[in-house]
Amino acid sequence: MNVAVAAGRGTQTEASFAADPTRPALLVGALGWSGTQTGSAGSFTVYESADGGARWRPGAEPALPAGTCFYEAPRVGIARDGRELLAFLASSCNETLTPYLVASSRSGPDASWSTPVRLAPRIGRWGFDDGPALALDAHSGRAYLAWTRAVGAGVEIVTSASGDGGRTWSPPRPLSRTLVDPHLSSVAVGPHGVVIVAGIDAKRGLWIARSVDGARSFTTPRTAAPLRGNPSQGQCSLSIDGPLPYELTRCIGPNPTVLVRGARVFVVYDDADVFVSALDLDLRPLFRARVNPPGKALKAFPVAAANGALWACWYDSTFDSSAHRVWFTCSSSRNGRSWTPPERAAAVPTDPTALFQTLPILPALVPAAGRVHAFWPDYRNYRRGLNVFTTALRLR
Repeated sequence: MNVAVAAGRGTQTEASFAADPTRPALLVGALGWSGTQTGSAGSFTVYESADGGARWRPGAEPALPAGTCFYEAPRVGIARDGRELLAFLASSCNETLTPYLVASSRSGPDASWSTPVRLAPRIGRWGFDDGPALALDAHSGRAYLAWTRAVGAGVEIVTSASGDGGRTWSPPRPLSRTLVDPHLSSVAVGPHGVVIVAGIDAKRGLWIARSVDGARSFTTPRTAAPLRGNPSQGQCSLSIDGPLPYELTRCIGPNPTVLVRGARVFVVYDDADVFVSALDLDLRPLFRARVNPPGKALKAFPVAAANGALWACWYDSTFDSSAHRVWFTCSSSRNGRSWTPPERAAAVPTDPTALFQTLPILPALVPAAGRVHAFWPDYRNYRRGLNVFTTALRLR
């Protein structure tokens, strides 16, 4: 059954949700609508479910200082003690060229959000933040953010960590100076607090690096998989050799998700087909497999998660030979090598043209109590625009 999280409450293109580790029926998330299409500030709303996603209600949002507006990219996480974290890009309501990353937290769904704190001061006149990724250590509760920062005429990936539930964050540190036009970072935490970050750049394609000291330093990024279609090589997000704060809008493509399951690291990404690249914890390559069956169908905007198995979901036109319609579609795997036949999570198809005209599109997958909750923007009711729907999936 598909459930609309917030039907008719504006066009929703970005979904970020998390489940409480000790109360898996409690789901909390944020729906965001980016204003980058028009150069204006966006908006977002926090939503909560106490019954595993069957019913949703809007919740309170952090109070922003006067003159400050939400920009885009909400990211939600819940620590093992129930503390909720929310990071997003903010900007001046009157000037959207220099968005910056802020974070807020609260002790639980009935508490108030803390005043959002800016993670780093502006670098130069036109410096900005973009494309954040959030991960929490399931054992220690330590939180990690990785994102793109515009520095002068280029961009770099930086990381920051919080050991006190998101109240304070370490100064952002560049992950590596060897990356070339990097973006689309994804972060995960493995055994013993090992932090893994993956992304794309013009030199390595799909790259990956790890930290064993709490994100203070990382290994030199190495190639996790080559890319046939690499938007970084076309100077994506750059104009006149300068960066633009529209990364997620302009740089669609691989959309990598890095996962750690046991002693293996997996990166799920899109490169005409949906692939998974598997590595060991030392980031030595093990194998690469295609997730979807062979065919010329459209595949776009993949997302992945891990619980007892690996899950990958994406928009797929396989079920329509004319490729005029797509369904949000999911597959699972116990080992990463072989995947179940794609299963339509969306009960109703959507128009792919609407997706590509309303970027960025950010679906989400949330593991909880033996299930995976899928969230995706859906254009089934065009009068209400893109609305986020959800359903729960079980391993077959």
